[in-house]
Amino acid sequence: MLRSLHARHSSNLNLSLTVYDNASKDEMAELRTYAESQRIPIIQSGFNTETGKNSHGEVLSKLVFDHPDCTHYLFLDADVCFLEDNTLNTMLEELETSTGIFGIGPRMSWDGVEEIPEKYRIENPDICDARLHPCCALIKNTPLFRAIVKEIGLSCVKVLWANGEEYLDTFKLMTKVMKTHGLRHAISSKMVLHFFCVSYDWEPTRQWNDTKAIRRDALLTELRSKI
Repeated sequence: MLRSLHARHSSNLNLSLTVYDNASKDEMAELRTYAESQRIPIIQSGFNTETGKNSHGEVLSKLVFDHPDCTHYLFLDADVCFLEDNTLNTMLEELETSTGIFGIGPRMSWDGVEEIPEKYRIENPDICDARLHPCCALIKNTPLFRAIVKEIGLSCVKVLWANGEEYLDTFKLMTKVMKTHGLRHAISSKMVLHFFCVSYDWEPTRQWNDTKAIRRDALLTELRSKI
């Protein structure tokens, strides 16, 4: 993600980046060298790979608490690869020129060529339609957003209805609360590659699972040769 971000954006991109690490057991030498060269701090999130529940939302909430004075928050997952030049600049422009929008995410692809098929988005609207997906999300820093993060957080939630239960994935409850204030999220004209399900199976992506990790590693090798 970091290497493709820099490869696809001009030098005037005004960002302060921080990497939050969940005590990763992966080989970190290349990442640390690159992050140091770009003056990107790597800090421990306070969680590890053995944490019993999904810590994603709490790590992202920590980013908000640690940076109260920025104009926007940009949330990025490590398994995203930028495909198009100036994606973030375009997302920012689209966010700022739209009304009733609290945040924006890109169009998403599983193969780097086509947008995720509509039938899978209908089957699982959490991909990007029912919530602002946190794998690549640009959000205005407003008192309302910070208050929601403080009061309900950004984590997954399970709602126990009388006749069943509903799972709200990371950012979904926040997206729902924003709607009660007349604010929604938008989908950008730009597209990113999301290496979703590289480490676990989900039926709609099974056809790509054998090749996704290989493609990811090949892209990383290519980007390392350039930056």
